Amino acid sequence: MTVPVLVAGHATLRRLAPSDAGAIVTHLNDHQVSQWLTMVPYPYGRADADWFLTDFLRRADTGPHWAIDAGYGLIGVISVKPDLGYWLGRAFHGRGIMSAAARAVVTWHFERSDDALVSGHHMGNRPSRSILVRLGFVDTHIDCNVPRLSGDPVDCQRMQLDRARWDSLQ
Repeated sequence: MTVPVLVAGHATLRRLAPSDAGAIVTHLNDHQVSQWLTMVPYPYGRADADWFLTDFLRRADTGPHWAIDAGYGLIGVISVKPDLGYWLGRAFHGRGIMSAAARAVVTWHFERSDDALVSGHHMGNRPSRSILVRLGFVDTHIDCNVPRLSGDPVDCQRMQLDRARWDSLQ
């Protein structure tokens, strides 16, 4: 799938590259980042990043994934697969980077599709919830996930954003 370059505030969203592996390992080895992610193993090693950048991204059921680059390399990842999913290195939290990136990706999605977007957040992840609510996502139901990090069930608030709601908020 073609991954277009998107501008998101002071960051650029670009295609992931093999050279991003080291930054992915660094950021996802931070428990404060990985604790909120369902599919990410911990500790996160180079083999995990290599698998993600090659095998995973080649699968037919994955949608576009972007590297979030603020001018000095990858600081996070955002995707639509079909869920809107994202993570950002802890040093970059609270700067509005992910809000801008998510807005750019949602805009890109609705310029091409009328399909609703789904997403979610682990209960207790208030920053992630805040991003989704500001975009216009609404709660649908609570799911139980088992993150690879802990292996313990975690409640996840599922959310949805449809085209009509997105358009009404613009």
